[in-house]
Amino acid sequence: MKFIDKKLSSFDIKAHSLRGKNFFSGILDFREKIFDSNKNRIKEPKDFICSLCQSSDANLFLEWRDGYELYKCNACSAVSPNISVENTSEHVDQVYNNDIYYDKFLKEIHAHFDYRKNLFGSQRYEYIFDRLNLDPQKINLLDVGCGAGYFLSYLHDKNINYKGLEVNKLQVKYCQELGLNVASNDLEAENDESYDVIVMLDVLEHLFQPVSVFETAKKKLKKNGYIIAYTPNIHSVAYELMGSEQNTLLPFEHLCFYNQQSIAYLAKMTGLNLYSLETFGLDMMDYLLMKEYKDQYPYTEKLHDMMVVVQACLDKLEVSNHFRITLHNK
Repeated sequence: MKFIDKKLSSFDIKAHSLRGKNFFSGILDFREKIFDSNKNRIKEPKDFICSLCQSSDANLFLEWRDGYELYKCNACSAVSPNISVENTSEHVDQVYNNDIYYDKFLKEIHAHFDYRKNLFGSQRYEYIFDRLNLDPQKINLLDVGCGAGYFLSYLHDKNINYKGLEVNKLQVKYCQELGLNVASNDLEAENDESYDVIVMLDVLEHLFQPVSVFETAKKKLKKNGYIIAYTPNIHSVAYELMGSEQNTLLPFEHLCFYNQQSIAYLAKMTGLNLYSLETFGLDMMDYLLMKEYKDQYPYTEKLHDMMVVVQACLDKLEVSNHFRITLHNK
């Protein structure tokens, strides 16, 4: 930047290229459909159980609608919805393996695959290999919850050893049709001590009882291997501006939100070293896309430069709406 003498990391992201012009209306439509098909799973406040530590001691944090609420755990500081997830396989089918979710996938991801691959693929490549000083040609990487596979497609083009795991059957098929090494087997089925890097990019928030998942992931890591996870930060400017309209509040899909304390708890419980914790978000883009929907005015185009600079400042202040977590298997 020309005038600011503080070191800021800025990302020139075009909102409509990343998410399309109807992103926010699509989120509202998805919420309504997924709520209608799962509302019978809402628990009474007295029956709340924290997704991270299973404590029942919590305070109301955020209300959405018709009894769907988020509670902040007093034991570990995680924030979870008051819903039941008694059977994980049934939960996956109810939320992910259905036409509602696949329609959302087509609108949000498939339509913008190339832009996401080139933008996020290169960013994530640098964040993993350059930042950690890893030799890409000597690394075996596992992407847990790889989704549409745009990051794996980027790695594939660079001849890096990788595998992707995904629970959504249609996305597995989509990745395989792209020629990517993606399967639907459980993480437990992978060989122990076989991966140098395991990534979970926008996966952590989907996990009920994540400690168990990370304990399994640790077994699959080689000594001195890394787990890199991206996950929403509910304690952010985006939520301050948007409240329950924030687009990362996805009912029945996002089961746990974190802060520094709850991330430290997860690391401690799984015996992993918290190597680094940073925030990089899309707070301003999310807010302006909401305003575009409400006001029918192209804010993200007209205010693009401001959006980029302000977001860089929010990232520096560690109040933006996504965490980047690096855990080390020392």
